[in-house]
Amino acid sequence: MDDEDLLAILADERRRSIGFDHDSELSGEREKALNYIKGEMTDVPSMPNRSKAVSTDVSDAIETLLPDLVEIFTGGDDVATFIPRGPEDEQAAKQETDYLQYVVFQENDGFLNLYTLFKDALTVKTGVAKFWWKEGDEETETLEGKTRDEVALLAHNSELISYEPAKDQPDEPVLGPDGQPLQLYDVVVKKPGSDGRVCIKAFPPEDFTVAPDTVLLSEATYCAARYRPRAQELIAQGISRDIVDQLPAYGTPHDDSISQARDEAGESDNPRGGGIRDMRQVEILEHFVRLEEGGKLQLWRVVTGGGETVLIEKERVSRVQFAAITPYVITHRFYGRSVADLLMDLQRINTAITRGYLDSIYFALNQRLEVDMGRANEFTISDLLRNEPGVPIRVNRAGAVTPIQAGGAGFNGLEALEYFQTKAEQRTGIVRNAQGLNPDTLHETAQGAMALIAASQKRVRLIARIFAETGIKDLFLGVHALLREHASQQVQVRLRGNWTPVDPSTWGNRADMSIEIGVGSGGKQAELQQITAEMNVVKEIITLQGGEGPIVTWANLYALAKRFFEKGGCKAPEAYLSDPSSQEMQQAQQAKAQQPNPELMKVQAQIQGDQAKAQASAQIEQMKAQAKMQLDQQSAQHDLQLQAQRNQLDLELAQRKHDAEWQLKQQEAALTAQLKAREQEFEMQLAARRQANEERANVSGATFGGDNP
Repeated sequence: MDDEDLLAILADERRRSIGFDHDSELSGEREKALNYIKGEMTDVPSMPNRSKAVSTDVSDAIETLLPDLVEIFTGGDDVATFIPRGPEDEQAAKQETDYLQYVVFQENDGFLNLYTLFKDALTVKTGVAKFWWKEGDEETETLEGKTRDEVALLAHNSELISYEPAKDQPDEPVLGPDGQPLQLYDVVVKKPGSDGRVCIKAFPPEDFTVAPDTVLLSEATYCAARYRPRAQELIAQGISRDIVDQLPAYGTPHDDSISQARDEAGESDNPRGGGIRDMRQVEILEHFVRLEEGGKLQLWRVVTGGGETVLIEKERVSRVQFAAITPYVITHRFYGRSVADLLMDLQRINTAITRGYLDSIYFALNQRLEVDMGRANEFTISDLLRNEPGVPIRVNRAGAVTPIQAGGAGFNGLEALEYFQTKAEQRTGIVRNAQGLNPDTLHETAQGAMALIAASQKRVRLIARIFAETGIKDLFLGVHALLREHASQQVQVRLRGNWTPVDPSTWGNRADMSIEIGVGSGGKQAELQQITAEMNVVKEIITLQGGEGPIVTWANLYALAKRFFEKGGCKAPEAYLSDPSSQEMQQAQQAKAQQPNPELMKVQAQIQGDQAKAQASAQIEQMKAQAKMQLDQQSAQHDLQLQAQRNQLDLELAQRKHDAEWQLKQQEAALTAQLKAREQEFEMQLAARRQANEERANVSGATFGGDNP
């Protein structure tokens, strides 16, 4: 196939492909989703002097989902793991896994690439990542004052670009073996650069297109990407200036609405393209197409400019150098659905409800009024326009101003918003309550909240699994293939805390890879809990078998403990654990076996200890008996002294009691005599008073006569 036929095929495939701006349906949905995220909703116009509030359901859902997805793929040590083909392949598969992790996340900005990739997929249906091999840059070096022999040695060891007599000769000439002055030269040599490296970058989905029959990108018959570099960048990459000069300057030949929808600061307000000469911006296309050759399909990478009018370069490649993901798969189709696709209609509804609810509040606070101009005066209207607290409304007569009763919405706006938010959660699986809130504050029971969160996590994990089994796996396998094909030097890389030599040129072709899902959002903690439970079971087995036995060996314990450390985030568990199968441990075991039997020494020590203990016990018992005898004698003497003191106290107490009773009887007799004398005196006084009263009564009766009272 000649170049003209190849360019014609590429032009036809691009015209029929889906993804560039000539696909109005896909481009329109992408532009709409990007505008909805910014809160620009041209399909929901606001009325003049009414609320212009916008609900941000699409943006909120995407920003809610992103942290979990990013943590799942960046929260652990191994995103992708190669499966060993046998026991002898265990270490090789592990090293390749570790080195790919290093290339993706250390040599490239893995976190930002994954973040961009995921956000594009959640927003505009697909996230696209490009991976390619970048050759190391060669360096030139100027060396001054070199002799002819030194120039010859430099020419032998490196590529000699130029040499000329030195401009600055030394004050004292350099003499040769024969004593004659030597001619010195200034030399320019080219030094070989590094071996090159793999580059990874998230790619704008609107600049990527695929054939309409594509389902899996790795099996696509045709796909293409477009770039807009400066002309000088192409020349710096080694493309002939004659070819670059044929490329027209890039203006805006296609609809640039998606790029404008991404703008947050008016980045696309100025015309795209521009620049003169080598500074001009051009557009090139990178095609991947499968063509039949000799009964087999061969994948070609072809770069063209000016559409498909200028052939820049072409080469056979082993795989498509792009990887793509979509969050909600449409079976048997390349393009799926995004979070924006599921929520844009609900955002329109919530925006309308929010605006209506706010308008009803505004009308309630600023109610419309009816003015009777017959009762109003020249100040009434101006006073009404000053809607301030405490400002009076001046009228001629009462009743000049009356409120107009407006109809209500007829429903609770807040309840309606909550209803549609629930519908959004059911549709996408993105639950607000799964973001660290206290479940008891939003639900009747914690169990109900946890069930809701668990359901949400299943949906998130499903999206993560779809990403892993499609684009992420293609990305890692593609990076592995690029390293095998292009890396030709052994490198020293720090893997898991140790400097390790890695030579990708010795790797074999791999297609079996597992993707770990669940290390984020509490998954790591769940794994650690599972390993802890396993360790408890192993501990019980060791107890039952009385130490190392046929079921659990030291090698089994080492493997389990190492797994626990690795899942906990320790990159070098070997620093804390010793492999029982290592040579050092084997030597330690042999040295331990040559030492005296610790069990026998333990028994002998125990016998000697028992004898010493028996002697000490006998001495203690004898000392106890002597001490008891002395104690009994002292106790008897003390009891006799105590009894004598007690008898003396009893005698003194009895004497004191007798004296007190005698004094009490004498005092009682004296008091009785005094009391009796007072009673007699009182009776005599009472009798005298009685006699006096009777005499006064007789005198009164004689004076008034008879019984007259």
